[in-house]
Amino acid sequence: MSSLLSVYAGFLITAILLILLIGFIYIYLYISKKHKLVDQLKVEESVRQSRVSFRQKVSDRLIKAAEYAGPTGVKYAFFSDREKDENNLIQAGNPMGLRLESFYGLRFFLGLCGIVAGMFYLLLGLPLAFAMFLLLPLGGYLGPNLWLLLKARERQETISMMMPDFLDTVSVTLQAGVGLDGALHQVTRQFDGPLSEEVERFNREIDLGVPRKTAYENLINRNSSRELEMLVNSLIQGSTLGVPVSKTFAIQADDLRATRSFKAKEKAAKASPQITLVTTFFVLPGVFILIIGLLALNVIYNPGAFGLDTFFN
Repeated sequence: MSSLLSVYAGFLITAILLILLIGFIYIYLYISKKHKLVDQLKVEESVRQSRVSFRQKVSDRLIKAAEYAGPTGVKYAFFSDREKDENNLIQAGNPMGLRLESFYGLRFFLGLCGIVAGMFYLLLGLPLAFAMFLLLPLGGYLGPNLWLLLKARERQETISMMMPDFLDTVSVTLQAGVGLDGALHQVTRQFDGPLSEEVERFNREIDLGVPRKTAYENLINRNSSRELEMLVNSLIQGSTLGVPVSKTFAIQADDLRATRSFKAKEKAAKASPQITLVTTFFVLPGVFILIIGLLALNVIYNPGAFGLDTFFN
């Protein structure tokens, strides 16, 4: 009887911890999104450099392993859509210098690490060992796809947020009498980030003799930012209809700034109800289960404290 109760208690504690973990993960994600809307986090230079150096060391080793396992990863690219993965890589800006082959190698390598970790977990006889033996390899193999998708979305959101300030600077430069290509070259040297990288690549294509319309189409195809697509379409229409470019940039900047403000307010307003929802359905049930479970175990193992000796004798 006592062994059966201990098994039930183990499953109960595992379920409580799992529910609490899911709840806190969702709360952390929503709070981090809300903070990103307010302002970018400013970290001290020394702390940031130490973090970057540590991440750089880890990423370098991962990239070496991914490049080594690249041909094998391409050969065993299960659950993969190559066109979609390549598009996500381009939109994410090829993080850590990943190409499609090295990305598949990274998935294959992390999947092997998941198998090793799952076997180790299984040999130790820890709770839910068989489930972890199945989930760890699957998470290691498919986790990079989720990471790449989030990276692509984050980069495109950054491009959209940078658009108004970038356009204002280009508009002022154009009004000073500088041509469009010269203004774009000058402004990209003043800005950092994915938008400057994309515009700089556009400038290199123009310098190499690519037709302007083709370069515009390449810029749209490389990105999914709706604001950037609106700007490029406005530039194409403006050059066709003869509208001054500086006026196009100024009007587009005002519209995008108003749109960005509305989106930030909308996301901030949605964050609080979502956190309340997660707290209600994950954290509070976990706390109640913990309290009721501890009370039940106390009644079973110490009935005398509640005057229930006659029921358990």
